[in-house]
Amino acid sequence: MGMTLARLRDNFEKETIDNEDLSQLELADLKTISTLGIGGFGRVNLVKHVDSDKVFALKILNKAHVKKMNQQDHVLNERNILAACRNDFIVRLHRSFRDSERLYMLMEYCPGGEVWAMLRNWGRFDEQTARFYCAAALEAFDYLHRHFIIYRDLKPENMLLDKNGIPKLADFGFAKCLKSESGRTFTFCGTAEYVAPEIILNKGQSLGVDLWALGIFMYELVSGTPPFASTDPMFTYNSILKGVQSLAWPKYFSESAKSLICKFCRREPAQRLGYGRIEDARRDPWFQGFDFVAFRNHTMRPPIKPKLRSPTDTQNFDRFPSFDNFSSGEDDSGWDFEF
Repeated sequence: MGMTLARLRDNFEKETIDNEDLSQLELADLKTISTLGIGGFGRVNLVKHVDSDKVFALKILNKAHVKKMNQQDHVLNERNILAACRNDFIVRLHRSFRDSERLYMLMEYCPGGEVWAMLRNWGRFDEQTARFYCAAALEAFDYLHRHFIIYRDLKPENMLLDKNGIPKLADFGFAKCLKSESGRTFTFCGTAEYVAPEIILNKGQSLGVDLWALGIFMYELVSGTPPFASTDPMFTYNSILKGVQSLAWPKYFSESAKSLICKFCRREPAQRLGYGRIEDARRDPWFQGFDFVAFRNHTMRPPIKPKLRSPTDTQNFDRFPSFDNFSSGEDDSGWDFEF
């Protein structure tokens, strides 16, 4: 991981003025406004710099809980990968902090909330809207895969909208840097409805798992639910192993949409469209007429522009309690020394 991430960081030696300003920022300079979310391994708070109008999302992890859940490697991977990434479709990590009890990641605040919340409100997206968010995932994957980084957690909950409606991948807790383009990893992780067959069969995961997930993501955006949804994980896994060819497609799916989902969700990872060459996916008929240059330049109008009353507006997030039940206490074992 070290060499690949070092090379990635070398591409971005020139930091922006904004980040130079943040280099002197300390935790004591931040005031908590509210809680944006609580996950399985920590919480995310909206915080404001006490001497300016700058607002951030602060991810907070209790070290004792991370250690109890055996998530040390995932936490370190997330911090190291996000610290090295500079891409418009990936949420920005500005700084990280640590103390005797907790780890902190100071991140870009995306006040538009999760694409999942918008999908929940709309019921399902038309294909033109879905295309915009699938394009964001493609751009992020193109960037990550060129640096041998596997994301492993694409879903509408992990794509956020910034104030202008630009979609960004967040939550890199399952991300990992492979040794090469053909490298593999074997850790079983991800969301049940989104895991690829090779994960279930423990055959080793390559960059292809992200392309499988993109097909599932596309299906969920167009239909409102993932194709292999069930309250029983084993039923879900068995359905995944049967493949997308066993699906009964809703009538509103276009033929080009069904075709692209099937290309992303081919059984063999190396045969999935975009494997080793994301450009092939951009050229698929489903994306015909979609201007990727305008998309990357942010001159394309987003289908959803968040409504915001102020820089600290949280109306696009659900309400969460200000407390949690995560294990707490000091941890001086040193596993987080480089955090």
